[in-house]
Amino acid sequence: MSKDRKFIEVWCPLIRSFHWLLLTSFLTAWWADGRDIRIHIIAGSIVFGLLLFRIIWGVIGESGSRFSSCWPTAAALRQHLIGLLKLQHRFYPGHTPLGLIMIVLLLVSLLALTASGMALMALQLGIGVFAGWAAKASFVAEIIIQTVHGWSFNTLQGLIVIHLGGVLLESLLQGSNLVSAMITGKKQLKE
Repeated sequence: MSKDRKFIEVWCPLIRSFHWLLLTSFLTAWWADGRDIRIHIIAGSIVFGLLLFRIIWGVIGESGSRFSSCWPTAAALRQHLIGLLKLQHRFYPGHTPLGLIMIVLLLVSLLALTASGMALMALQLGIGVFAGWAAKASFVAEIIIQTVHGWSFNTLQGLIVIHLGGVLLESLLQGSNLVSAMITGKKQLKE
């Protein structure tokens, strides 16, 4: 391996911090479920706040962080998928086209999870932003929201497994440790 490895800057510090804070908060909420409702609520609220930040930053943030600047075309998705199936890779400076779709799916699932969690908090504890609505809601509404919360969590588990598999595959194909890049902001160019 050459000592003259070349790197490019990827993922601004805010996006990298968002990623690791989101992971930590999500894992904390997951761990606290059934152990300590207070920790579960706090961690889930942090997840929701981080999601709001990411949505705002996706609109007004630097160019590489904006949703509009990196949305993949159908042709780019098709080309990327064919390349993966052939275990060939084209270099992407940031996220791959399929990686961007995964990000959207993860964000939407996390929003569904946190919104349903806040609704459950209002229904079961009478607190939070949905408390006024919850006072008038039926038991059926609570069952539906519990179901949405469970489905969202189960969906997230599957998406996380796919995400981790994609990171591993892309790291191998790109010859660059993507986990390290998400920490340092520097992505190694394949020699």
